[in-house]
Amino acid sequence: MKFRFNLLIILLAFGLAACSLAEDITPPPGYSSPTLEATTVPPTQTSLPASPTRTTSPNATSTEPVAGTTGEATPQAEVSPTLQADKVDIGGRVSLATGGILPGGTLAALLVYNPTLGQVIERLTVRVLADGSYLFSDVQAPMSTIYMVTVDFNEVTYGSVPVQFDGTKFQFDLPVTLYETTNDLNVLTIAQVHLQFDFSTADKVQVMVLYVVTNPGEKAVVVSSDGSNVPFILLPENVEDVKYQLSQNSSSLLNATNGFAMLPGADKQYAIITSFSLPYSRRLEFSQPFNLPVTSATIIVPEGVKVRSDQLTDGGTQASTDATFHLYQSSNLASGSTLTFTISGMPGDKPGFVLDTRTWLMIGVAAVGLVLIGLGIFLFLRDRKLRKMEEDFEDEEEESEEDALGEDRDRIMDAIIALDDQFKAGDISKDGYKKRRDELKDRLKKLA
Repeated sequence: MKFRFNLLIILLAFGLAACSLAEDITPPPGYSSPTLEATTVPPTQTSLPASPTRTTSPNATSTEPVAGTTGEATPQAEVSPTLQADKVDIGGRVSLATGGILPGGTLAALLVYNPTLGQVIERLTVRVLADGSYLFSDVQAPMSTIYMVTVDFNEVTYGSVPVQFDGTKFQFDLPVTLYETTNDLNVLTIAQVHLQFDFSTADKVQVMVLYVVTNPGEKAVVVSSDGSNVPFILLPENVEDVKYQLSQNSSSLLNATNGFAMLPGADKQYAIITSFSLPYSRRLEFSQPFNLPVTSATIIVPEGVKVRSDQLTDGGTQASTDATFHLYQSSNLASGSTLTFTISGMPGDKPGFVLDTRTWLMIGVAAVGLVLIGLGIFLFLRDRKLRKMEEDFEDEEEESEEDALGEDRDRIMDAIIALDDQFKAGDISKDGYKKRRDELKDRLKKLA
């Protein structure tokens, strides 16, 4: 029987019990973590007696024969009497998160992990009673042994919190909660995406994308995967050397038939890293598609590399131990959307004049301002020229009119009457009217 995945569960759960994902995760350059691997532990097929069935690892030291073998144990040399080894009782209750009734024949398996050997040395199984309780009695308890209980339900393996024997506690309560399952990946949400670009390889850019995924639903989401892909993670075109990893700060994935499962809950965040490479020659049009909604996305490039996109805002720089990175951010990307941006330059390039969205906006505002100023100057000069032409015309008209009126009082009176009619009709301005009328009146006075 294989215990590899069970061992992975113990190591991950025990090592990460005190860890939680920070609100913002920025993986350092060159980060590496265990490769995603999903294997299945086949359930016990034989009918079990009331007492636990014991399976012991062949590598473990034991005076009992391994289950499934025949004959007596190998005789041991006579040794001095020693103190009897400690024993513990491990029990608990198996329950459904929805509060339903467990199916009959549900089994609980106790995994006994020896940290010195680095392996599961024993596996005990018992039936879960109708009330959901189970009990493993008188289990051998060498110092520092780690215990964990697993239950298979709807092709998913659920586990308890692992505990370690320290010689002071001899009874452990390890409850296990089971969930109904769904294969609908649209239940999932990508809380964060971090895309980090590394230009240390000639003619290539290494891309590491961190996905922080949550399951806000009520059921465990089962993801079918053969270990070479993750269905809800899409890749750009023409990528090479694709790999998947589980971040050290991630909640543990559960083993499922032909894949893995993700439990619901706001306290659980699954951090999956995919890495790949693309050809690069100082410029790259990069398009990252998403088939799940993304709350926030962050682009991380070494200082000197330029990123341009209408979908991104400049997040400034952030210094690390041996380098400074430039951050660009986006938010609220819908399911089925694509984040597209242009990358150019190389790390260490001197910053130049970058025509980003803000710069283009400033240039546009300045251009409109210049156009308005030019238009104002043009209208001012045109109006001034028209006024001068009008004044010249009026002077010429007055001179010709004076010549026509001569010293005839009746004609001058008729001109005054005609002027009044023009003013009443609005054909002449008030100032022009007053000026011309005063002139005509002065001429009449001189003829008196």
